[in-house]
Amino acid sequence: MQDHQTTNKVALVIGATGFTGRFLIARLLQDNFQVFAMCRNVVEQAESLQNWLERKNIDTQSLKCIQGDVTSAHLGLSDEDWQALKNVDYLFNMSALFAWNLSMQQARAVNVEGLVNVLNCVHLHCQLKRAFHLSGYMLTLTQHLQAVGVNLAQIDQTNWDKVYKRLGAYEASKIEGHFTWIKTAERLNINWTVIHPATVIGEEASGEITENQPITDLISKIKHGKMAAIPATPQHYLPVVSLNMLVDSIIHAAQDPHTINQEILIANPAQMSLQQMIISMAEALNVKAPTQFISLLFLKLILKCKYLATRLEMSPESLNFLRTEKLNIEPFLVFNQKWQIPVTDLDKNIRNTTVWVDKNIHL
Repeated sequence: MQDHQTTNKVALVIGATGFTGRFLIARLLQDNFQVFAMCRNVVEQAESLQNWLERKNIDTQSLKCIQGDVTSAHLGLSDEDWQALKNVDYLFNMSALFAWNLSMQQARAVNVEGLVNVLNCVHLHCQLKRAFHLSGYMLTLTQHLQAVGVNLAQIDQTNWDKVYKRLGAYEASKIEGHFTWIKTAERLNINWTVIHPATVIGEEASGEITENQPITDLISKIKHGKMAAIPATPQHYLPVVSLNMLVDSIIHAAQDPHTINQEILIANPAQMSLQQMIISMAEALNVKAPTQFISLLFLKLILKCKYLATRLEMSPESLNFLRTEKLNIEPFLVFNQKWQIPVTDLDKNIRNTTVWVDKNIHL
């Protein structure tokens, strides 16, 4: 990591108290950024974030938490807040509304319209050099996007109502939000970078992760014997990336001018099948792993019945994220020749994450 001691970088992190956001803030502070963390409930979240950082021996003198919301006019910030933010030159948007079975209106308010609001407001009040947005690996699967009705040649001609009905509001809003972010940034002449992470797993050494992560839900189902069969084929996998590799990539990308106006997919170069992942989780939990497979098509039909979906604690939306095609991480590999981010020991990381969930999260 290059020395940033002599620089005076000021970052605004939105989605600051989420899983990726708080680890990103820790790294930014270690790299001598002045950091403004936007919280929806600053009274509770600021104290929690400060305590978490202090437990990790991170100096928080350069951190200031402010209350705001991406769905509010002016982000809910006062004139005094914006005056304090006037020197912000790096924007990191880690915010997203993640849940299954959202309405289109709920999802769009945060994941689409919220992005426009963020860029418009920060552009108006700050001196932005770079703007980073955390998107997702599904945005890199062009055949999938075309199959569900996204018009990649003329994105404005996409019938978004059909895409939302086809995919569910969460994934559809992330797709629409991605293209909206780029369009808005280019309209405002902002240097943008989009980071597309695979499904994020825990911090490599400790396995630390938060409750509202897809991988946490999977571990919980295995722990409590709620997965009688593997929802896929032996060829399916859930693309993953360690928290460390993701945050390291964001930090390096922020210092690399070659990432301006680029999209970068971040995933571990070596992946494992969903079956092997479940076996590793089950072994870490000392429970029996399911051995039979269930067709995704059949499972999606079952999950159309809300009663069965509730009983199985599963949404058909979640099944889209299980893939068979190989991800194109070549741009990341090229960048990483310079960045030198170490490759994750994926099996060890999965087991550490599983143990963390078992000991610390009670679902």
